[in-house]
Amino acid sequence: MADIFSGKWVLITGASMGLGAEFAKQLAAKKANLILTARSREKLEELAGSLSKQYGVQTKVIALDLGAPGGAEKLCREVDALGIEVEHLVSNAGYGDLTEFIACDPAWEAGMVRLNCEALVSLSRHFLPGMVKRGRGGVIHLASVAGFQPAPYMSTYAATKAFVLNFSAALSEEVRSSGVRVMALCPGPVPTGFQKAAGIALQSADRLAVLSAEETVRRGLKAYESRWDVKVPGLANFLGTLGVKFAPRWFVVRALSRLMGESLEASRRAGVARRAA
Repeated sequence: MADIFSGKWVLITGASMGLGAEFAKQLAAKKANLILTARSREKLEELAGSLSKQYGVQTKVIALDLGAPGGAEKLCREVDALGIEVEHLVSNAGYGDLTEFIACDPAWEAGMVRLNCEALVSLSRHFLPGMVKRGRGGVIHLASVAGFQPAPYMSTYAATKAFVLNFSAALSEEVRSSGVRVMALCPGPVPTGFQKAAGIALQSADRLAVLSAEETVRRGLKAYESRWDVKVPGLANFLGTLGVKFAPRWFVVRALSRLMGESLEASRRAGVARRAA
């Protein structure tokens, strides 16, 4: 398998924790140079310094709120100002929630769409033309198994991930002949800060589908290197996405409504559920 990362610059969004930080660690181990972005400058600089010291790679830090209005455009300007050719983009930044839609915080939901969808599109549009012109590189978009079906009580989040999944698959086909790759990585449950921010308590039924951040990223990068356009890490997660393709939509939505409703109640009992507006 060709070495596509060594000495190349990779831009990772949401890089301060969770899957984003794990992408940074594994890509640094592959000798990629990194541009790390998230809101927390302190966490980014700590991670960047550690990876530079351990692996001898170059790192740059850009601290900003990608989900703020104009955040993606600002990030593009700051990366351009570095004078660096971005060979790979990992659009990892995103968030979700677990609550009744009619009781949700409207600003939180709108921000979710802006970050999960709008920012991802803006970054792809900015960096893909250069990749196509050079005939190499590519993009990893973080989708989710939630994007394969509607999910009551996570309605906005699941819809944003369905967008990411379909957008990525379409882009992959558009650029296929150029030598550039685009992949949607669709994890199931991964124990990171995402669950706490979203107000989700993992249930016993989720345990079979759980993969660590390290394993999720390892399998994702291997699939990306092999030019997959969609990767669902973990057998239980993969089988789950197959199952919803064959069951009637009404059945899938009602079954998920029961499961997600139980998860919401468990999260409330555990004291981690997000407060409704």
